[in-house]
Amino acid sequence: MVEDRDPLNLEVDRDYVGWITLDQPGSKVNLLDASTMVLLDRLVSELESRIATGKLVAVVVRSAKPASFVHGVDVRELAALGDRTDAFDKSREGQRIFRRLERLTVPTLAAVDGLCLGGGTELILACDYRIASDDPGTRLGLPEVKLGILPGFGGSVRLPALVGIQSALDLILTGKTVSAERARRIGLLDRVVPKPRFDMEVSAFLKEILGGQVARKPRTKPLSRRLLEDTRPGRALLFSMAGRRVAAQTKGWYPAPGRALRLVADTYQVQIDHALEMEAHALADVAVTPESRSLVRIFLLQQDARRKLGEKTMSQARPVERAAVLGAGVMGGSIAELIAANDVPVLLKDIEQEALDSGLRHANQLLQKAAAKGVFSAGEAGLKFALIQGTLTYDKFSEIDLVIEAVVERMAVKQQVLQDVEDRGPPVAIFATNTSSLSVTTLAGSSRRPDRVLGIHFFNPVHRMPLVEIVRTQITSEEVLATAFAFVVALGKTPVLVADRPGFLVNRLLAPYLNETGYLLEAGADVQSVDEALEAFGMPMGPCRLLDEVGLDVAEHVSAEMARAFGDRMKAATVVADLEREGLLGRKNGRGFYRYEQGRPKGVEPVVAKRFAGAAERPDAEEIRQRSLYLMVNEAAHALEEKVVETAGELDLAMVMGIGFPPFRGGLLSWADHVGLPLIVERLLHFEERLGSRFAPAPLLRSMVEEDRTFTEAD
Repeated sequence: MVEDRDPLNLEVDRDYVGWITLDQPGSKVNLLDASTMVLLDRLVSELESRIATGKLVAVVVRSAKPASFVHGVDVRELAALGDRTDAFDKSREGQRIFRRLERLTVPTLAAVDGLCLGGGTELILACDYRIASDDPGTRLGLPEVKLGILPGFGGSVRLPALVGIQSALDLILTGKTVSAERARRIGLLDRVVPKPRFDMEVSAFLKEILGGQVARKPRTKPLSRRLLEDTRPGRALLFSMAGRRVAAQTKGWYPAPGRALRLVADTYQVQIDHALEMEAHALADVAVTPESRSLVRIFLLQQDARRKLGEKTMSQARPVERAAVLGAGVMGGSIAELIAANDVPVLLKDIEQEALDSGLRHANQLLQKAAAKGVFSAGEAGLKFALIQGTLTYDKFSEIDLVIEAVVERMAVKQQVLQDVEDRGPPVAIFATNTSSLSVTTLAGSSRRPDRVLGIHFFNPVHRMPLVEIVRTQITSEEVLATAFAFVVALGKTPVLVADRPGFLVNRLLAPYLNETGYLLEAGADVQSVDEALEAFGMPMGPCRLLDEVGLDVAEHVSAEMARAFGDRMKAATVVADLEREGLLGRKNGRGFYRYEQGRPKGVEPVVAKRFAGAAERPDAEEIRQRSLYLMVNEAAHALEEKVVETAGELDLAMVMGIGFPPFRGGLLSWADHVGLPLIVERLLHFEERLGSRFAPAPLLRSMVEEDRTFTEAD
């Protein structure tokens, strides 16, 4: 039940200090939604009145929530923007309110403890001083470009003026967040204080401010930065270099970073009120583009996925205080690292010491890489690695709450380790399989406690891929499901609930896409042409590169499993099997469709180049894209009809987060709706007549065209 109170509260203490406290009712986080902004506007009026009567000497803005200062604006309000004028007006209104706060004639101090993102960072930029706790959860940033927009409440103007052009662009153009200490070093924060003494330090800092003891010395810049930022030729060079980087990174698919860059260039050192109006126009330029609509949709789908089970079911979740991973291969070591990185003790078990040592080394390398990137300190990386305990026995499994098996993809082996765990582990322990292709229901059938068995399918590389498929059998208990969901969310991943069908969802849809690569090569396409056609569409890598990453032996195994389950629709060309027989396994042994040196592709493998040199009449780029992608859409229709997932939105989210389907296209089915389902069916029929039954349109797809329906109309 949502509490009946305001999200903002103003208290004026006996020293005439006004304390504005953010505390969104019924929510774990604070958001700057429309009603909160209206209330802030009203509170600023009250502050102005108190200042006019001499009854206010300072203002402190803080949060009552333990891990959230302000997470940003309410993204659902972004989704509801009507047109460019609507976006412009919303920006101007937010700017007006923050400008009023900025113009208060008493000192204003933002006290940040927890995440401070987007509109939250823009809010503190409108304050005179900024202090934050050193808690690892305190991070600041302007992630708007990740939603296809740019900071529109003054952040694009105030941040460069405060921290300099280069530091500002580093945040605005990437959307990344920084720690409190990093924010202090670049000048975004005035002070960082220990978390346990945060409230006391805020009061002490305020006293220093009121006592005139805080000197606002201009930050000194190295000569190189002064030459770039403080001279007209230097700035021209700086913005030119940044423009080239943006173009290379976005490849023309994402308009927001380029527009944000031009805005910073145009408004730097411009009078603030004029600069703010320019910012509002820039926001309006990008806020209602198809790219922004798509990115906002994916963001909201991600939020909805984490709430999929509802409060009633999630209330049954049990805490996972100790976990275990079976199998110390690359996947097992990666899963163990992920668990330890989130401060949960984990056993990593294998049957061979050499494999165990390799898995532990891999986990440690991942933690050290994360430390090098500033995710946490080197000392913290060491402490997290200490949470991983290698073992060759089941001696300590009686203390485990959740077991994740990542052993070889053979049912008999998985059944054996399940029985071993049940012999040694507590009856309440959950057994999760990381299988990508085997039946979870069959595995559960060999269990004495089948209601405690489910699938938790991570994607490789585990530390980068945000998606986790949670596979529920018909007898998986609600408590087990809720515990798995809560655990996956706590690991920072996005769970999608899928039915126990062959290949689950992502690998099932990926199979016909990758299979078609072989048929295209047999039809005369060359390796680079196939990859370039799909990369030009926006895929993170072409299908030949992807097959190399997966491993041609693994791809052949999965392909055989899919063909057994779905017949001719999933029957693969012989290309991958033929190359595997010749000893080409992909990146893992340096030879696949491409040859690799130190893990990096160095051109098409000569054996492959000779075999697929390209025919006189070969498929062009458009045919390559249609055959590959329309088959994926068709299989998605089959999967929806079988209720592998419940909604098109869940399927779109899984494809974006599981294979990197271009987010700016909104997901596979959102893109299909944009292309037009009648056109897709017409082309499938054309290819069916020309190339065979694998292109036969799914019954659901045919009926949707006949009834003039779309996949995403329910959105």
